[in-house]
Amino acid sequence: MLDKNAAEHNSQNIYYRSPVGAAEAGSSVRLGIRLKTRQQINQVLLRIWHDKAGEKLIPLKTTEADETDIRFYSAEIEMPEKGCLLWYYFIIAASDGTYYYGNNKEQWGGIGELSDHVPPSFQITVYHKGSKTPDWFKHAVMYQIFPDRFKRKGDKIIRKQGAVFHADWSDDPCYYKDPDTREIVAYDFFGGNIQGIIEKLGYLQELGISVIYLNPIFESESNHHYDTGDYLKVDPILGNEKDFQELIKKAAAKGIRVILDGVFSHTGSNSRYFNRKGQYDSVGAFQSTKSPYYEWYSFRNFPHEYESWWNFNTLPNVTETTPSYMDFIIRQPESVLHHWLRQGIAGWRLDVIDELPEPFSKGFYAELKKTDPEAVMIGEVWEDASHKVAYGMQREYLCGQEMDSAMNYPFRKILFDYLLGYADGGSCFRQFESLRENYPPENFYAMMNLIGSHDVQRAVTLLGEAAYYDGMPAVEQSRSRLDKTQYNLGVARVMMASLWQMTYPGVPCIYYGDEIGMQGFKDPYNRRPYQWEGGDTYLQDWYRKLIRLRNTSPALQTGEILPLYGSGDVLAYARVIRANHDLFGQEAGNEAFIVVFNRNRSESCTVTLDVGDFADGCFREVLAMSPQTISVVRGKFTVKVPPLKGMIWEHTPEPRQHSRMAGILLHPTSLPSKYGIGDLGKEAYKFVDFLQAAGQRVWQILPLGPVGYGYSPYQSPSAFAGNPLLIDIDMLIEQKWLAAAEAHVAYANKSSFIDFERVQTFKRKCLKKAWSKFRLTADKDTDYQEFCRQEAYWLDDYALFEAAKREYKGVEWTSWPDAIKYREPKALQTLREHLDETVGLIKFVQYLFAVQWQKLHEYAAQHGVQIMGDMPIFLAQDSADVWAHRQLFDLNPNGMPHTVAGVPPDYFSATGQLWGNPQYDWPAMKAENYDWWKKRFQKLFSMVDIVRIDHFRGFESFWEIDGKAKTAVNGRWVKGPGKPFFDEIRKALGNLLIVAEDLGIITDEVEDLREACQFPGMKVLQFSLYLSEQGRIGAVMPENSIVYTGTHDNNTTVGWYEQDIDDPTRAAIAGLLHVRKERPQDIAQAMIEFAYASESRLAMIPMQDFLGLDDRARMNTPGTVGLNWKWCLKPDYTLAVDARELQKLCQKYER
Repeated sequence: MLDKNAAEHNSQNIYYRSPVGAAEAGSSVRLGIRLKTRQQINQVLLRIWHDKAGEKLIPLKTTEADETDIRFYSAEIEMPEKGCLLWYYFIIAASDGTYYYGNNKEQWGGIGELSDHVPPSFQITVYHKGSKTPDWFKHAVMYQIFPDRFKRKGDKIIRKQGAVFHADWSDDPCYYKDPDTREIVAYDFFGGNIQGIIEKLGYLQELGISVIYLNPIFESESNHHYDTGDYLKVDPILGNEKDFQELIKKAAAKGIRVILDGVFSHTGSNSRYFNRKGQYDSVGAFQSTKSPYYEWYSFRNFPHEYESWWNFNTLPNVTETTPSYMDFIIRQPESVLHHWLRQGIAGWRLDVIDELPEPFSKGFYAELKKTDPEAVMIGEVWEDASHKVAYGMQREYLCGQEMDSAMNYPFRKILFDYLLGYADGGSCFRQFESLRENYPPENFYAMMNLIGSHDVQRAVTLLGEAAYYDGMPAVEQSRSRLDKTQYNLGVARVMMASLWQMTYPGVPCIYYGDEIGMQGFKDPYNRRPYQWEGGDTYLQDWYRKLIRLRNTSPALQTGEILPLYGSGDVLAYARVIRANHDLFGQEAGNEAFIVVFNRNRSESCTVTLDVGDFADGCFREVLAMSPQTISVVRGKFTVKVPPLKGMIWEHTPEPRQHSRMAGILLHPTSLPSKYGIGDLGKEAYKFVDFLQAAGQRVWQILPLGPVGYGYSPYQSPSAFAGNPLLIDIDMLIEQKWLAAAEAHVAYANKSSFIDFERVQTFKRKCLKKAWSKFRLTADKDTDYQEFCRQEAYWLDDYALFEAAKREYKGVEWTSWPDAIKYREPKALQTLREHLDETVGLIKFVQYLFAVQWQKLHEYAAQHGVQIMGDMPIFLAQDSADVWAHRQLFDLNPNGMPHTVAGVPPDYFSATGQLWGNPQYDWPAMKAENYDWWKKRFQKLFSMVDIVRIDHFRGFESFWEIDGKAKTAVNGRWVKGPGKPFFDEIRKALGNLLIVAEDLGIITDEVEDLREACQFPGMKVLQFSLYLSEQGRIGAVMPENSIVYTGTHDNNTTVGWYEQDIDDPTRAAIAGLLHVRKERPQDIAQAMIEFAYASESRLAMIPMQDFLGLDDRARMNTPGTVGLNWKWCLKPDYTLAVDARELQKLCQKYER
């Protein structure tokens, strides 16, 4: 029998479902389940249900072998071409029976449950292609006004039949009911009007409001106006159409839009359309079956018995799909919809949309968007709006064709349950994540997030734990007020709720008066007149600051939300904008906020949050009287939260210490050349010109030394010499040391790869011929002679070493005759004389390299391009340096390594990596005051401007392996020379621009050494962008770092994306970069921009990534032989990479 933990699917984790959340119609979603069992699994099926298409069973596949304990089954599912709801669960056919894996019992999504019966399904909301909500609305802050109770301007009493007017604005509202029937016989009015709203537009603007949502304003009998009398007329008690036009105009001047409330499921019985009391000059449906409005209503027994809203006979229901009614409300040029749009409103809120039939609400939405795509439509839905079942019918409000937003009552309920202690933080977070999973992002970020409205208790009353009002006499409800303790508790919780409201995705909506602590149970006491005097100014100021923070912080509007913590009394999340783009791919500045809550009434809580994927540095408390600053330590943010407190922390980037630059990684051998390998000739100068035109200020290269076996620049026979293969043949012809005919290439190389064997043979022949001419005048060439004198400290040994290698048929120096191996002076002199011709050739070749490189280096400097060189920490055993300086290396008496370098076993290799390079004898090095290292640094810095030190961690500690070992398993960590070494180098040579290659598993000690030396480290996006345990992806680059998409040892970004990562990671990266996951070249370009947008002082991109090349253009695959080091550019690369566009990218990100 399968254990309940034997299966797992998490609909909110991209590993199991990618992409997470709602899916666009016509897209694909990968669904998977992990089984952890030794039991035989015969088949795993995915059962998908679509209300219209019915059931589909899809077999899932796995790549793991049957005998493995853990298997992952998955399938790519094509979404329908139109918006809809899909439901799914898994069926597992095991050897002992059939099991099911479906949603959890709460049906909140996320981690599901295994059962032996048909389970609840997981949901996928499929939305129409291109569905979009108005951008302006996602950035808005709303304010709901009950017009009669907000502000009265003037004392004129407007005649209204059955109305009762309050002479005192501070009176409590009440209902005047028949004592026998309990029916309302008169409505009370306070005289709030449109002119009053106009008068307070300055207040709303100063508060930070950008949208006013008005409860109904149309002529009607009641004070709430949900019993519409005339859809095309402003109720005279509120004003007239001229007043309304003035409101629209003056509000717009202050950056405020207006949304109206439309009540279309019913009208008032005393209306132009029903006209029960005959107050209107029209023939209403109540009056005659021949009335043009008769067909709108449903009479059971004409005229007195008719269908009415919730059996209120003052609210007769309409049949919304009646053609004449839809024409009147929606379609006619003078329809209600069009009439008010022409007045300048920004959208509609549709009352009880779940009671409107689908053809009506969809028709309204379609006409609204056709008329004004930027108009917003909000529906009143009290439950999860994505799958609301209304009157037995599954509604699909958020599938892209019915509404933009909903009144987010679930938001309020979850938040209040948390604050009041009805549910713990973990449960509340799961519910919030359920909404995020079910709502398309366009809708989720447009939800009308409320904590108060005209239909619920005042927030401070409920959160202050007032006595339960149900059954309380009306007069007691009217008189009830929170005592001081209750009020303080309520205000503390309102402050927490409003902080959540202003920092969570969606459009915060303030119900008038909540910002000043107005109290009241439900209708009518939640509709008291606004307290323009005596309100809570402390709370009001809190709201003002909160709204200002939201309005000035794009991350709090359309930034990503990252759940950080939810347990017990504490909840925390982050809002971030990364790579200068918000969640919707719109350009915005990078920002990060952490929001954390502690609902405990008496105890502080300390929580540690994992923020390493989106922030480092410091966070500063916002909105506090005495703000604190907390530093992120190793990706962790730890904060102590006082009781009944919500806190928001803003990331505060450190002031820039370095200029920002961009560069390209391309080894000179990869330049185009007619000679089969890139060199220091015209193409190198052309590339410098390209770098300058593209705004690139750094050219990174690999080690310049001669190459040995495998042609790796990291296995060189010298730490000082240059690579002869880079010498420009055309320069030899110009100097007349070589005839053009002698430099004829006998083969045509149209490949993108270097044929090293042919190139080496060809260049050796050319260089030998050039030497034969040059040597005739070599003694008189002062530049050459000076070069030989200045470089003698390494050149003499290297030239003799290379000549000896040729003399002894290429065998390692440890196999040479003992007198030469042990460097007996007399033997060396004899050998030098014997090999004088070859030694001279080798010195000449190094002279050529030095002259050509120096000229190119100077040209780059003149064009504002720095060159970053590469220094491998270790040397090849068979090298001139080890042979000439045996005392500095840990060798056996016979010259073979006593200990060698490598790295221990890790995730990538069970036996570690055995490199075979001899270890340094660091005490011997120190005894010589690191003289050899000083010369090495000095030599390299004479050739380049910046030096990257390969395997920097070896200077802190190195993995020492016995020289006879076959694997790296049995090594040991040995302390390296550490900071005193670099202090000595700096003392001798000054401050050098050094980059520490600190990739791989790096300890705190290595980080401390790098930071102590103030060297920038390396950050490679291909390594940094991985899915965390929370299913999040991201990368943070400190300023003192070099960011790469990949290095010479990585696949190209396209190749990496296509081959080296799994599908969930691909989907996560595509989501992070706002690129479609099936477009790898677009991914590569977005990765480049992500790197440019980072805080790193230098963004370094391999040339292959600018070209969008796949794995065939990879430079090196460590641990393999084959095409390594052979890739080269095609001559027309400047046609594929637009230098002007690169320069624009540099300017955009100040590089």
